[in-house]
Amino acid sequence: MIESILLGILQGLTEFLPISSSGHLVIVQSLLPGFRENSLLFDVILHAGTLAAVLVYFRDDLKEIALGLLHPAEGGFRLPALLVAGTVPAALVGLGFRHRIEALFSDPRVASAGLFLTALLLFGAWLAGTRGRRSLASLTFRSALLIGVFQAVAIMPGISRSGATIAAGIFLGLSGRDAARFSFLLAIPAIAGAVLLQAGGIQGAGDLSIFLAGGVAAALTGWAAIAFLMRLLKQGILLPFAVYCVAAGSISLLFLV
Repeated sequence: MIESILLGILQGLTEFLPISSSGHLVIVQSLLPGFRENSLLFDVILHAGTLAAVLVYFRDDLKEIALGLLHPAEGGFRLPALLVAGTVPAALVGLGFRHRIEALFSDPRVASAGLFLTALLLFGAWLAGTRGRRSLASLTFRSALLIGVFQAVAIMPGISRSGATIAAGIFLGLSGRDAARFSFLLAIPAIAGAVLLQAGGIQGAGDLSIFLAGGVAAALTGWAAIAFLMRLLKQGILLPFAVYCVAAGSISLLFLV
């Protein structure tokens, strides 16, 4: 139970803070003797927990989207269409190159390199500034597609999905908070798609009560991580995450060489 909760906390933090959950998993798996992958059902429950965190935190945005879909003449389809455009690149890459990408998760050096790339993106976004003049209402379909390309690149281990998409939004002139808002709304179909893909391969079950404890921990920690990052972005704080990614990547390489 304790291990399940700790893994849930780790999942919730690294899924939404721009430090790469996949990178941490690959590196920890290679450095800790006796570490073994969790059951597929447990992974699905953890991802479902983080999905619940996004749904709860952005419930007002989701209500607005749902109401907008009922009034298409008033532009209600615009934000959902932007999210679809942003989702397409990752869906194409994930489905078309799934097995090749999965093979990279066995190489911790790839994850370490991904952490360095994440740090570079975050450092660039910090230099660009998080007080962009454009709001989410001004986002174009071309810009949404470009953010989606960054999300597709983040399928690689070590590259933070939230870090890459938030950085892309800031590069395009969005404020840090609006870039994060679009990034996290974009996470909903991404995480939901991952859950569905994983769920198809589940065989058997484990101790469901222990797994659910991890899922609840991931949901609560994920919600707190989103709220924390949104506050930091309002103050223009991104550099500490870049420094952390450089440190994590460097330390892992020292142990791996």
